Amino acid sequence: MFTELEHRVSELRFIDGIEKVEHVRFSTGDQFWVRFNRPIDMQKLQDIIRNRGCQLIKFGGLPSKLPRKLSEVLWNGVTHVIARNISGWEKFTSSLGFEPDGIGKIVVDLHGPYQIFIAMNEDCVQILYDYLGVRYVPTAPPTELVAPAVKPAAAPKPTVPLQPGANAPTTAKSASPSPTAQTSDQDKKAPDT
Repeated sequence: MFTELEHRVSELRFIDGIEKVEHVRFSTGDQFWVRFNRPIDMQKLQDIIRNRGCQLIKFGGLPSKLPRKLSEVLWNGVTHVIARNISGWEKFTSSLGFEPDGIGKIVVDLHGPYQIFIAMNEDCVQILYDYLGVRYVPTAPPTELVAPAVKPAAAPKPTVPLQPGANAPTTAKSASPSPTAQTSDQDKKAPDT
């Protein structure tokens, strides 16, 4: 997962040689796409990748040689995969069109002359920055949300017990008198006997 992708998009957008920078969301995870308007210097990129302890593997050699309409159906344009540890068998199968797990890709736009660098994690973004000659500033780890300290409840005020003969606190009478308290004027008059 990338952090501060929008900052990275705006940071690289106006660098010479870059056509477009995008943050692409997939169900499998976020990707960082950089479309170049000139060919990528593969030797320079290979050296940077090797210094980072990764490998640049050719991919899709066989499907790319198929006729264009058929290759568009079988091949997604990936020409190279950036991977950490890869076996000889995976190198062989990648030439047949089985994509190995990697941290980045180099893709040829099948409908235009552009190459696209796809980074799938922050390590591959760092490789991209090294290639572009831009200073890479690692992002700060996300701060964990800490619940605010709960203020302890105030202790209840001590009550003073009532002493015999002391006045008890009075309560407010309700607005409507109770039915037993209602008496008419006739009830108040004493009988004439």
